[in-house]
Amino acid sequence: MFTQTLFIQRVTERARSACDISLKSHPHHLPKAPLFAPLPFLLASVFALAPMAVMSADKVDIIPVTVEAVKETSFADVVNEVGKINAIDSATLNFNASEKISAIHFSNGDKVTKGQVIAEQDNIKAKADLDKAKSTLALAKTKLERIEDLLIKEPFALAKQDVDELRENVNLADADFRQKQATMNDYLIKAPFDGQLTSFSQSIGSQIGAGTALVTLYSLNPVEVRYAISQKDLGKAQKGQKVNVTVEAYGNKVFKGLVNYVAPAVDESSGRVEVHAALENPEFKLAPGMFANIKQFYSLGIKRLLVPQNSIIANNDERFVWLVQGDSVVKQVVKLAQNTNDGYAVVTEGLAEGDLVVKTGMQNLKSDSKIKVVQDRNTADKAATSSADKGADSGATPNIEVAE
Repeated sequence: MFTQTLFIQRVTERARSACDISLKSHPHHLPKAPLFAPLPFLLASVFALAPMAVMSADKVDIIPVTVEAVKETSFADVVNEVGKINAIDSATLNFNASEKISAIHFSNGDKVTKGQVIAEQDNIKAKADLDKAKSTLALAKTKLERIEDLLIKEPFALAKQDVDELRENVNLADADFRQKQATMNDYLIKAPFDGQLTSFSQSIGSQIGAGTALVTLYSLNPVEVRYAISQKDLGKAQKGQKVNVTVEAYGNKVFKGLVNYVAPAVDESSGRVEVHAALENPEFKLAPGMFANIKQFYSLGIKRLLVPQNSIIANNDERFVWLVQGDSVVKQVVKLAQNTNDGYAVVTEGLAEGDLVVKTGMQNLKSDSKIKVVQDRNTADKAATSSADKGADSGATPNIEVAE
């Protein structure tokens, strides 16, 4: 109102000045009364144009922008490493005697269960020795039984020393029999646990020495993945932490496991810390020797605030966003942590959950700029998805995995 009044006063003053000049220049040509006749029309024009001038003076540019709310998300601290699949249990199987192989009961790659006989050697001589020991034991027992029956009838028929000798003969024969019986196992290979065989190194009829490897047995469920982490993460890694493992053979299929070993010391040669994790492998898809990509979760469920990376503006070492306040924006300095690799950054200071920040259209913004919020397609899709998620599972938040 003040601006309008001032404008009218100035126009009126200029009009009167113009009239005075006209009178002084031509005093005899125009009558005095008609001189002021145009004045009402001039004032009417002034009043008509005054609002337009005021509107022009008060006009403010309104800048269209898109915005997005700062959101709180569950944060998972993870490390990505490369390692190898290993069998938790493995054994190289061999005979304890030197003889020819007489039987192999399985083929290359077969699965076996604990206690099954895998292969046998020619044990004819050993069996003959066992039979002989068995007969000797039986004879010694018979002699002792006869003497004991006799002593019942005639207590002094035999000296005590002779009776003790007979009893010792029985004990010696029994020990020899058990030894020969145990020796028979030297000619057999039995599975020490459930697992899968590799290929046999020799075939039936081959002469094989004691201790020479015939085949290897692997236990494939569970298996173990071994890898190493940076020594700076030694304090984070703990037994029982979750791991996700993928291998090239099965694309994006994830095998889940738990850490079962963290080395207590840093390896002197590599400067890294060895870690093992056990993985269930009921279908035997994971094989020893496979290279694996490991994702170990140090911590889960840590709440962090996320802001779109597009909203962040860099000014030397300073990072700021345009914060929406009503129909205007203000510059808000923020402190950031790491990016999430999906278009967002973790913000540690400067914003709160639910704050609206400008996402696009900030090129011409300055403090206290007037804005008009428009919704782009991406924002609309996210809003729709967010609403659907809340309806399906109220309060649920997705995990954000942040790589090292």
